[in-house]
Amino acid sequence: MITTNSFTIQEISGKDYHYNFIGSIDAHADEILESLSSLPAEVHVLLDFSKVERVNSMGLSLLLKLFEEWERKRIRVEVQNLNRMVSMLFKITGLGRFVKSDGQSAESSSGVAAVNPEPPRFTDRRHLPDRRVMPRDTPERRKSAPEKREAGDKLNFVASLQSGQQLTGWYLLNTYLQRRLKKAIHFEQSIDVPNGNTTDLLFAKPFEACLMIKQYGFIPVMRPIAEADEVVILTRADETRSLKEYEGVTVGTATKDSFVYLLGRFLCDENGLDSAKFTFDFAGNEIKALQTLIRKKCDLVFMLKKTYEGLSSFSRDNVRKVDESQTDFACHLFCVAPHLKEESQALIDSLMGMQNDDQGQQILKDIQIQGWNKPEAGEVQMLQMVYNKYVV
Repeated sequence: MITTNSFTIQEISGKDYHYNFIGSIDAHADEILESLSSLPAEVHVLLDFSKVERVNSMGLSLLLKLFEEWERKRIRVEVQNLNRMVSMLFKITGLGRFVKSDGQSAESSSGVAAVNPEPPRFTDRRHLPDRRVMPRDTPERRKSAPEKREAGDKLNFVASLQSGQQLTGWYLLNTYLQRRLKKAIHFEQSIDVPNGNTTDLLFAKPFEACLMIKQYGFIPVMRPIAEADEVVILTRADETRSLKEYEGVTVGTATKDSFVYLLGRFLCDENGLDSAKFTFDFAGNEIKALQTLIRKKCDLVFMLKKTYEGLSSFSRDNVRKVDESQTDFACHLFCVAPHLKEESQALIDSLMGMQNDDQGQQILKDIQIQGWNKPEAGEVQMLQMVYNKYVV
């Protein structure tokens, strides 16, 4: 038996290359998983996940690295007995092909069609006449990005908030950073995808961050400590149906190009619903989607868990949570524009130091974040993989 603080691999006695994985698979599992890379070529490896509690994005990255190494050695690998959330993550990230499925194809082992992120029908209720949103990836948009941009005296800071109650705290954070970086910083809350040509500092939703990394070369430097963007599925408080009974209904959510939308669909598919049969109503933001639900213009809402937890008692009393994710997969990212790469350490030091002074601690409380740490390369890699698969 090989052990770490949170993860154990146990070889099943009497069965060659059959292993029980036990505990949590995360960044700390790196060394233990590496011990399996020396298996001989062309064997059959069976991994039992029945005692795996959770797998985060870094753990998925490590598993993918190991499985691809095994494939190059023509090792046949199968994984069995995944819990619901780990099974979802395997499917989302393309690891589903390794799931032992008793004769069915691995991608459809649950009996549910894989998510096609483009729904057959949708209504877009966003009305933003003063703002032109350029399509995600067009030649025109790519040409609009300058080859090189010099750092100026004033920085533009754009943040996509996790809940409306955080707004005052983010203005205070902006002032805090101005004093420590000794630079003028203009702050604004984002509604649509920020303009990569004019944004210098960015706190973005998972897929927004991926877009800015891919299209403008933004660099993820920090992420909230111990925090992932989880999703809840809501219905009205007077509804008594279980989630499985919402076949073919209208679903409200903020936007189509979001991790909330994707993960909400996976939750439904894992409950035996076919999310491709939903009619989606993209309201533009989560509060508008909630209002659509309360007014009986849709039947379900996909919402960021943090937004749900920050709702007023009136709003909470009018809805009922029918499911939620526990993936520990995606999170908001604090990014800097590429022209600030050399100066980013001062920003990192300022954010890391917030936990050590009274003012910083109060601001962290106001923006509902415990603190900051650096994102693991594997976390960002897995998030970009999902983005490239389902959005691009």
